[in-house]
Amino acid sequence: MTFLDDRLIGRWDSAPFDVGAMETSELVFLADGRGWSRFESISTELAVDRFRWHCPGPGRLALRHTWQVAGQWGPGDAGFAVVDHNAPYAEPTVTHAAYRIGAERLPYSETEATALHLDEPIAFASCFARGRRSVTPSDDPSAPLAPYLPTPRPGPPRRTAPGA
Repeated sequence: MTFLDDRLIGRWDSAPFDVGAMETSELVFLADGRGWSRFESISTELAVDRFRWHCPGPGRLALRHTWQVAGQWGPGDAGFAVVDHNAPYAEPTVTHAAYRIGAERLPYSETEATALHLDEPIAFASCFARGRRSVTPSDDPSAPLAPYLPTPRPGPPRRTAPGA
């Protein structure tokens, strides 16, 4: 059975678990089955991979990567200052990972956070802390470069001929 796990919806950030790291990653799962991963480095590298996601079973996650934008970030949180690549995947790839969500104590802290643990790294990270639950496509730093198409609306119910 294929479904979307509502507990995943929102922004997940690796920074609280990346003590001393020069990079950070985030995962964003939208309620309509779209999402993106973001990787950024102190070297100014910034990469956003968009995907369609679903859960093929309990505790299982599948991401079908569809678009990638890569380059360098700008000052502040301005998104991309330089773009080296902006295109759909020639052959969409699929990442499968087992996941679990639970309370986790943050490193060097007494604070607990809701954590997402993956058995396969995505955007170079496998542990993410819960961020904002309310996220939209406009929060994607690549949205100004590759605008999102509106989510398709379901069509009207199929009509059948009388007696069919």
